[in-house]
Amino acid sequence: MRILFYTYYSRPWELQSGDDVRIHYITKAVKDNLGSIIVVYNLNHLVNKSTYMFKDGIVYVSIPRKSYRFIARLLRWKQQHDLNPLIKLTHYIDELLASIKLASIASQVKTLYIFGSMTLFSLFTRLLGNKNTTIIYDPLANYAQTLYLRSRHSKIELLRYGLYLALHKLQLKYSNYIVYPSKTDLENAKKMFNLKNTMIIPNPTPICYKSIEEYTKLRMKRKDFSKPYFVLLAGGKGKGNEEAVKATIGVFNKLPPNTFKLYITGPWQDLQKQVKNTEIGICGIVPEYKLKELLAIADYGLAPVFSHIAGSFLKVLAYVAAGLHVVTSPWGLQGINIGQLRGRQVFIVRNLNEYKETILKIISNPKIIHPNSLPSITVCRDASNINGLLELLKVL
Repeated sequence: MRILFYTYYSRPWELQSGDDVRIHYITKAVKDNLGSIIVVYNLNHLVNKSTYMFKDGIVYVSIPRKSYRFIARLLRWKQQHDLNPLIKLTHYIDELLASIKLASIASQVKTLYIFGSMTLFSLFTRLLGNKNTTIIYDPLANYAQTLYLRSRHSKIELLRYGLYLALHKLQLKYSNYIVYPSKTDLENAKKMFNLKNTMIIPNPTPICYKSIEEYTKLRMKRKDFSKPYFVLLAGGKGKGNEEAVKATIGVFNKLPPNTFKLYITGPWQDLQKQVKNTEIGICGIVPEYKLKELLAIADYGLAPVFSHIAGSFLKVLAYVAAGLHVVTSPWGLQGINIGQLRGRQVFIVRNLNEYKETILKIISNPKIIHPNSLPSITVCRDASNINGLLELLKVL
């Protein structure tokens, strides 16, 4: 086996978050170019023994988080989403156990590719005596900068994130190459950590339609073309997504019923009690085919994130792929090729008040994508999964 992949995300094959999408499509692109089966080892708090999942020629091997599961049983812990507080508390113990379990396999491959901003797998691999394997580390974005900026506003946050930043620096030190999804992330990381061996692999287009006919068929499932349809993709249980969901519910709650339709995706059913308007639907985590349908019937994609978020926003890439108009903060456009936004309305909002005003303006004069018009969508034959793949293969 030439290359081995590792991540601590529990079910990346389900593509529930932007990070999952990046993990799966990079591994798939490598598989397609190498022409061989790719194995991805991942930590999984939902299994009590190693399990296997096959998707797109990739074998995912889930390793149980033993320390997490033991403490969760003692505490009768209910939260099960990735990176819940107990997972964060036990994370490095479980990762050390996983690195010991995989040490023999890792020593036999030429390249080890590691995903995740919280990992110390490079450090553990080197401490276990593996000095020869080339390690490529993909933090998924420069989250370290996000946490650094947050820590400047509070001593408690500084203590909380200061330890993370110190550990993250060790992970960078013991990796041979560092990969970022955008030029902005890479340049900021270089300034923060004085990195040398770096490369850019842009985030992939998260969805595409098999054909114009598939898009049109899904579009026709929409029941009402007299009012605008909005969609907010918020698949991960992160702070940025939580702020976006709460802000959006607050804004749309105050709008008159029957003047819009809003769909919110992601694990946010616990916020259902905040919904006061019957036109707001919280869909939960949806499979890929349902996601494509929601995007096809929508007119506007929302990305109201008003604090620093690293990486290019996969939700905005999804909106672009589905031909939607976009309402976003400047953070939502980070890492996005401006040329991709041609032929659509793009509203840039810098704070909650501007977000409210923009939604009211759209409601009063919506630009609805009618069935007889054809927006600029991405069909799968035109989708470029990993634009920077050749750079990666040079390293491999």
